[in-house]
Amino acid sequence: MLAQSAANSETVIPGMVKFAGALTDLNHKPLTGTVGVTFSLYKEQAGGVPLWTETQNVEADKNGHYSVLLGSTGGHGIPVDAFIAGEARWLAVEPSGQPEQTRVMLASVPYAMKAHDAETINGLPASAFVLAAPAASGPENGAPTNNSPAPAAAGTITGSGTAGFLPDFTAPTQVGNSAVFQSGSSPTAKIGINTITPGAALDVVGSTNFRGSVTLLSTGTATQSAGSKSQPMDLKASAFNTSTKSAVAQTFQLQAEPVNNNTANPSGALSLLYGSGTKAAAETGLKINNKGLITFAPGQTFPGTGTGNGTVTNVGLSAPASDFNVTSSSVTSNGTLAFEWQVAPTSLNTPNAIVKRDSSGSINAQGIGALRVSATSLFATNNLLGHDTAPVTGINGDAGAADNGFGVFGDSFSGLGAGVLAAAEGGGIGVFGQAGFHNLGGQGVFGESFGTQFSANGFGPDGVDGVSHNSAGSGVAAINTAGGTGVFAQTNGGLAGDFHGDVSVNGNLAKAGGSFKIDHPLDPENKYLYHSFVESPDMMNIYNGNVTTDAQGNAVVELPEWFETLNRDFRYQLTVMGQFAQAIVGNKMANHSFVIQTDKPNVEVSWQVTGIRHDAWADAHRIPVEQEKPENERGHYLHPELFGAPAEKSIASVHHPGLAKMMKEGTSRHYEADPVNP
Repeated sequence: MLAQSAANSETVIPGMVKFAGALTDLNHKPLTGTVGVTFSLYKEQAGGVPLWTETQNVEADKNGHYSVLLGSTGGHGIPVDAFIAGEARWLAVEPSGQPEQTRVMLASVPYAMKAHDAETINGLPASAFVLAAPAASGPENGAPTNNSPAPAAAGTITGSGTAGFLPDFTAPTQVGNSAVFQSGSSPTAKIGINTITPGAALDVVGSTNFRGSVTLLSTGTATQSAGSKSQPMDLKASAFNTSTKSAVAQTFQLQAEPVNNNTANPSGALSLLYGSGTKAAAETGLKINNKGLITFAPGQTFPGTGTGNGTVTNVGLSAPASDFNVTSSSVTSNGTLAFEWQVAPTSLNTPNAIVKRDSSGSINAQGIGALRVSATSLFATNNLLGHDTAPVTGINGDAGAADNGFGVFGDSFSGLGAGVLAAAEGGGIGVFGQAGFHNLGGQGVFGESFGTQFSANGFGPDGVDGVSHNSAGSGVAAINTAGGTGVFAQTNGGLAGDFHGDVSVNGNLAKAGGSFKIDHPLDPENKYLYHSFVESPDMMNIYNGNVTTDAQGNAVVELPEWFETLNRDFRYQLTVMGQFAQAIVGNKMANHSFVIQTDKPNVEVSWQVTGIRHDAWADAHRIPVEQEKPENERGHYLHPELFGAPAEKSIASVHHPGLAKMMKEGTSRHYEADPVNP
């Protein structure tokens, strides 16, 4: 009966502890939703080995708050022996992917779990102490009986033990607790030696000796598609992080790994891996192959500074007998140090390779420095960053005249070829031109075409072509830092500019006239249709519409909320439609609306309102109606031919006389002699 009562009481006593808290990340921002959290119980406020641990998925609200029952993931809750009267217990909370939070000391209520011991006597149920049956009656001859209890039968095992411990014979017939403890049951049972909170299938506290081999088996059997690594050997350290105010585990792993799987020569290697905190251990690059040869991790150096401590102090390299042919060299001590090319010498432009001449004497190099390079064909690319790492840098050092030579000159005699082709694939500049360092004039980049046909890439015979393959760039970008013109274009009878697409002008647009041009709606294949712009000396906006008055002859015209912020000086036009009636503006513009009144009900009125812009940009950039020409432009015309003046009197010739001269001369070349063979 006592045993039954004890069993019933075990089902009533809960092995779980209710706990509530808040989850945050490294930046103290709340973690929300479902979060994996590891809870651990410690005897110490910092460091130490956990007495108990478990992982749960908790639901955190928008502020990171959550509530859990510790011990609810197992069938037995938190082990009773984790709480001992008189000793503090600290709870560690570690969200997945985050550092351990500051440990919390548990209040006294969980220690009530120790009251479970009151149901046992020295760990044994009360049924173990039921008295034996009384001895049988004395002999029939009436001989006096001995009233003392009969001694225990020979070989009867006595003693006490605690559930979970492997029994230990403390005497020939007496059982006690051993140092071996089991938590859980197979296949997830954990065995602890000198600990009642094992953290693995076998958890040993104390030093361990093995008098035989220890084998870490592979994690599986290799197949054609993949090999199988060994179980890893983990070596753990703990380092304190001042930023997170917590200890961070440092894990090194040794692991055998397959090499050349599914080949005729499969092999293996021993690798060193490393991981910090909760991060999985990753390859460091240090390996030992099946012959004991070591592959060092990137950045490996030889330690020390003197002879005898691993430092290579001197390597002598003999002069090569032919182009870059190195076989061996001597070391100051004894032996021979042999060299092997990581990348064989080649005449091609191969990364990390020494460039040598090919059979025809040609080379292909990333960089060539020379006072002068003269070649039938020169092709240069630059994959380096920086404005001073151009593939071709040309400098004309003759400062005696403004046009005494070229830094870089390219002339293509092929109808489809390019005189100069420059590419910058690393974010640099394909072509960079500078002129006028000595105030002698000149052009940074000059392009001139005398072609008569399209090139192979589809471009016309253009002086300069610019193409950008990124939305953040521009085909051609032009900036004048001195207040002059960014882009100047002029033509003899053609279009100075031809834009196929939207055009954005962030500033005033000054023009002699303006129109829209579309395919004619009635004959789009053969005709265009033009309409002129509406012009005004003011920066005027026009708004219009139709409205019908109500039974009282009133109508309210609503305009956008920004109307009065954008406009001022309103003007009104009203036209009655469909009948004879009078219409007036009953109330002027107020709160972005005005009122129309008619002398008859239900009258349709067509209205128009104009306003003068007075936004911030318009107020700062009023367009002058009349303006004096600057001193250098007086006597010149935008269109001199309309006033019977010669082309030299154009405004363009004032600012760009060289280009105006070329326009007059037509096909004259910019240079007078062949710069390569003058």
